[in-house]
Formats: sequence, structure tokens, C-alpha cells
Amino acid sequence: MDEVTWRGATVVWARASDVPELSTEDLAAMGQGQLARFRELTGARAAGFLAGRALIRELVLRLGGGPYVPLDSVCARCGEHHAAPRTPGFVLSVSHAEDLVVVAAAQGREPLGVDVEHDTAALRVAELAPLFSAASAPDLAGWTRIEAAVKADGRGIVIDPGDVRLRPEPAAVEPAEWTAMLPGRASPLQVATLPGPTGYTLSAARG
Repeated sequence: MDEVTWRGATVVWARASDVPELSTEDLAAMGQGQLARFRELTGARAAGFLAGRALIRELVLRLGGGPYVPLDSVCARCGEHHAAPRTPGFVLSVSHAEDLVVVAAAQGREPLGVDVEHDTAALRVAELAPLFSAASAPDLAGWTRIEAAVKADGRGIVIDPGDVRLRPEPAAVEPAEWTAMLPGRASPLQVATLPGPTGYTLSAARG
């Protein structure tokens, strides 16, 4: 497992196959909804879900949570357990790309979002250019910054990615940061593309 910190958030990543297996008993201890969701999945998606929950538990415990890490991922729109995971005292975000799992966590309630894409996704992102104006069509890094901002906002697919505006910050900081303005949101988010796993592009957003 590797990690990077940014604006008070810790971001970790690992291959699903490299994460110590979380037992169904341990998953059930995080919430019966988590176990029910896992049983709906198969193959790589099930393995990625289990690895993500294992990373969440490990990271929250390391950051001072516990002794248990209960999770709630009920979707406000439909009541199913597929929303972003939540646990008392922390904000969380999870992203998957192929067999890589990325988890971000921070204490408090300040918004947090993370997104990762394999570098081969650049072609797919280029195909999304019609969603944007000619001047604002993003490259792969820009797309991950938009996705991280949307996740941090919490409204998900109700936000049109083409309506997210990213403005580079003039300050010479590393990593470089952008201000993200989202429709219907009063306060901006700060976004950065972080040094992450080789062959992938990783971005995070904070309130």
C-alpha cells in the first residue's frame, strides 16, 4: 500500500489482490448493508469492493478512529447501499481503476473526493470532448479533477461534468491546485492532481 497526503487528507492505494482479505464477519461488523452490497457483486467488482472496505478500515483506525469502523452507504435517492461510504468523525472517498483501489480519508466534515483513472483512459476522455466547450474540454488529468470535485460535492450524477469550471491557482505550490466551481454550490472546492501510482492519474478535491 502506498500513500500521499494533501490538505489534511490521506490518500492510499493498492491492488485489490495485494490487500489482506477482509472476512465476511469483519465486513458485517462494518454494517449489514455493506455485507448485502458485497453479496450483490461478483468477480473483480466484488474483490475491489472488499479491498476498498479493508483499506477504509485500516486507514480510519490508523488515523485515530475506532475501535470499530461502521459504514453507511445508503443512497438518498433510492435507499440502496451504493452511495459514497460514510463513517462518524471522518470523510471518505473511494475510486477504482482496473484492479487498483484508492481510498481517501480525513478527520472532520470538510468535503473530500478522489478519482483515479488508468492512463489508457485518455482515449475515452477525448471521446467525451463534445460534453464541453472547445475551450474547456479536459485531458485525462483534468477529467480526474472534475470527477474528484463532483465526488466531494456529494450530488454525483446530477451535476453535468461540462458545467464544472476549473481555474488554476496562481500560487506556486506543489502539487499545483485549481479552484473548482460547481453549479448550485455556493463555496468553491480546491482540486489537485497528486503524485500517485505509476501508469495512473490521481486527483483529489477538498472543501
